[in-house]
Amino acid sequence: MRQAIDNEVRAGYARDFDKQRARSEDLQGQLKERETEVKALRAEEATLRRERRKLQDQKEDLEREKERMRDDIRKQEREEADQRSKERSVEELRRAESEYQDKLRRTKEEHDTRERQLEEQLKRVNAQLEEAQRKSGTGARQQEGVARQDLFAEELRGRFPDDLITVTGVGKRGPDVTQVVRIGHLDCGVILWECKRTAAWNAEWPRKLATEVRDAGARFGVIVSEALPTAIDGSGQIGDVWACDYEHAWHLAAGLRQAIIAVYRHVAANAARAETAEKVYDYFATGGFEARYKAMEEAIDRLAGELDQDQRTSQQRWKRLEKITAEIREQGLEGIVLDIIGVGGEIPPAARAELPGDTPLELSA
Repeated sequence: MRQAIDNEVRAGYARDFDKQRARSEDLQGQLKERETEVKALRAEEATLRRERRKLQDQKEDLEREKERMRDDIRKQEREEADQRSKERSVEELRRAESEYQDKLRRTKEEHDTRERQLEEQLKRVNAQLEEAQRKSGTGARQQEGVARQDLFAEELRGRFPDDLITVTGVGKRGPDVTQVVRIGHLDCGVILWECKRTAAWNAEWPRKLATEVRDAGARFGVIVSEALPTAIDGSGQIGDVWACDYEHAWHLAAGLRQAIIAVYRHVAANAARAETAEKVYDYFATGGFEARYKAMEEAIDRLAGELDQDQRTSQQRWKRLEKITAEIREQGLEGIVLDIIGVGGEIPPAARAELPGDTPLELSA
């Protein structure tokens, strides 16, 4: 029994040992597998750490790139904001200028309409005044004639200071104004002037003045009148004398004066040739002087009209531009600046650089 029990115990120990050995071998196999897995995990951990460091570097690079992109975006946004502000300022200026031009055009139209109305009213008043003057007494007309010839003489003295201008007194025979053309102290010739202020032309005036020209030994005689014959437009010759209105009198005076000076110089230079003076006289009496002078007079009238028109146009345009500039400066740029400051805004540097240098506003960036 003891042997049997011992065998059975031994057999049990043998079975247990085999089981323990099998289990130990199995555990060793699992341990080897775990060691292999641990090595793989450690290798993977090292790889992951390297990848993590690489990702961290990439993340830092990405953050730096994002900051650069943010800076670029902010810079671009500022530039776009400055550009938009500048465009808005320019648009505001253009709109303000357009509105002002419309307002100026409407004002000019109203002014032109009012001016035409006033001109028509003035014409009616002048017509009524002239009618009243024509109906007034002879003494009043004589006083007006005397005042007119005095003013005419003063104008001649102002335009030709070297000449001797005299006025015939009231009640004395002779022309209204006598003009002695001079070069220095030399008398070159005489022009006799008759100043008329009547509503109708009198055919006796030229004959009477021609007689006075011959008696005084004058070169020319001129009738200056508000009323002229229908055949004369502005100025022209009637018989042996000239006739013109007050507007053309100064051009005619300048032409006749130059003609007298030219004849005097020609006669003085050719004193030994008496026939030359006769030729010159024939030229003025029957030659082409009249045609040439009329052509010269018309050209002078056109030139004077063009110069007056250009001067008025330039002055009006300059005044308009000056007024528009002041309006834009006061209502445009400075108004925009005040509006921006009023809402607490800040003017961008690009727009601030466009402001005039003499603006009275001090703006901080």
